[in-house]
Amino acid sequence: MKYQVIARKFRPQVFEEVVGQRPIVQTLKNAIEMDRIGHAYLFCGPRGVGKTTTARLLAKALNCGQGPTATPCNECPSCQEISLGRSIDVLEIDAASNTGVDNIRELRDNARYAPSRDRFKIYIVDEVHMLSTSAFNALLKILEEPPEHIVFILATTERHKLPATIISRCQQFVFRTIPPKETLEHLRKIAKIEGITIGEGALDYVVKAAEGSMRDAQSLLDQIIAFGGQEINDEDVRDVLGFIPSDLLDQAVEGLIERNSKGLLDVVQTVADQGLNLQQFVRELLSRVRDMLLAKLEIGERILAGSEERNRITSQSEQFSEQDLIRFCDMLLRLESDLRWTSEPRFHLEIGCIKLAKVGQLRDIEEVIRDLAAGRTPSGSKTTSEAKRPAPPPPGRPSSSEAPKKTTLASENRPMRKATAIEAPPPEGKKASAAVSSPAPGTDRSDLGPAPPPTLPFAETYRQRIKQKSETTSLYLEGVTSIRQDQDLIQIQVPSPSVRTALQSPEHFQVLETVASELLGRPASVSLIMSPASKGPVETDEDSPLKESVEKETLVQTFLDVFRGEIAHVKSAKKPDEP
Repeated sequence: MKYQVIARKFRPQVFEEVVGQRPIVQTLKNAIEMDRIGHAYLFCGPRGVGKTTTARLLAKALNCGQGPTATPCNECPSCQEISLGRSIDVLEIDAASNTGVDNIRELRDNARYAPSRDRFKIYIVDEVHMLSTSAFNALLKILEEPPEHIVFILATTERHKLPATIISRCQQFVFRTIPPKETLEHLRKIAKIEGITIGEGALDYVVKAAEGSMRDAQSLLDQIIAFGGQEINDEDVRDVLGFIPSDLLDQAVEGLIERNSKGLLDVVQTVADQGLNLQQFVRELLSRVRDMLLAKLEIGERILAGSEERNRITSQSEQFSEQDLIRFCDMLLRLESDLRWTSEPRFHLEIGCIKLAKVGQLRDIEEVIRDLAAGRTPSGSKTTSEAKRPAPPPPGRPSSSEAPKKTTLASENRPMRKATAIEAPPPEGKKASAAVSSPAPGTDRSDLGPAPPPTLPFAETYRQRIKQKSETTSLYLEGVTSIRQDQDLIQIQVPSPSVRTALQSPEHFQVLETVASELLGRPASVSLIMSPASKGPVETDEDSPLKESVEKETLVQTFLDVFRGEIAHVKSAKKPDEP
């Protein structure tokens, strides 16, 4: 006998053999047993999930010689002819090739006649959404008032294309994609019956490629058997289906953990050298990140993988926060979409991998504000009271209570910065003396090591150390208006918003703070402020009391500290009767 493919050989012959559609099967069986048989059914859902198969089983159940019965015998002439597709009373119509109104008129005319032998005349219309508007209109009347011996079963993968008038005349059954666990179990049974030795990892590959379609899974298994014979290993399945090796995905994840751009680029190089599909690599890396997110959310049982791989994914997920994984998913989704249209997919993928590596361990703004409210700095290293406690003044120097009002307010109310008052830069003759402010006496340098005594003005020393650390940051720093030190705060006046935006990027701002801490010998913060000429409205003497009042607000102080901002101008809302 001619070879029969697995998808046809193992097609369900009774309702109990249908996989993954238990609610629909149970409803149809109960309807038959209770003699509540409808005249029109609509089966809709993805491809390969059992719509046409269930329609044939319903036809056998209705026309079985022992029926109507929920358990057709598969031995009577009617059951056998329906199974072979030869029944003259069960007609399967392909709507994709019979789209015209004349085809439906012919169907409507023939439906008037009683069945030749069986109990019902059943029309199974596949891909019914392909019918034309005129054909749908011709079908309406007979769907609404059909003869007693007629049953229509309409099947479609695109229910939204059907007119509402057709849908309202049918009992609707929405078929779902088949769960991976049930697909895996069914493939395991088929392999056992066929005498095929296949590993769990290979079956996992098949289930992933099928994406919930049983027919696709069976067709892929047939193809793999033709390639590997009676004994199939994981590598054979991976080569046939074009999957990315697990070790490459593990290397990519390690690159994300270490923020290693070079490591990710090496993975892309390997993928390209082995002739693997770059878009497939992005899809599988996205799937791995999704699995890590599921493990992070403690629903790892939904991960389609063996126990060893599931444990490895769980271990990898512990290196990331939920926000990191969500950010990776978002970037990979956009990267996978962009690769479809780009003319240089490899270059696009390399740039995307570098961006992934540069994503920092960012914290939610809500978490930062909660830390501030609880008396902790955003880094969690100091309490608010410790952060805002000023160093004791040396003899002969005015105490903090005698200091100017703006500085006192800032030091008392702001946990992260010692002084945030924005003043115009000093005259050229005084700039050097203002910049060479020494560290506060009594500060313990033992934790960071002693800083070398500066032999140059602070601003010049700061620029030189920045240049040693990063040439790029130094280029942006050349255009700044002035650099001033005020205890633990370094104020840098920038000439334009573009320069400020560039210096606020993580890679540049980290260099600025690191060098400031090294020069002062203790943790220091950096504030980027706009030059007075670039800020727009200039603060007047009338604005100063109002500005000081606003700065005292707790919420305003919190946002200024978190976002490293300054109040440039305060505008009061005047009442209509005021001048």
